[in-house]
Amino acid sequence: MKLIRYIQLFEIDKNEKYQHLPSAEKAKKISRLLAKRFRPADIDQNRIEMLADKFDVTDESLNNLLNVISSDDVFHEID
Repeated sequence: MKLIRYIQLFEIDKNEKYQHLPSAEKAKKISRLLAKRFRPADIDQNRIEMLADKFDVTDESLNNLLNVISSDDVFHEID
């Protein structure tokens, strides 16, 4: 996924107080980690909570990001 596309999605979604997508900077870091180490099937609620705490985002925000960057059973890095 291209950064410009992510920023467009972020702008649309940013009105939600706790459920908005993470900032582009955080999203790039999270997507890089997920694309290199995980598949969507590997992510459970405990892993979501751990990653959300590590990157200082809400669980719902991280869930939204996972939905944006995953397709065809892989995570795509934002570049």
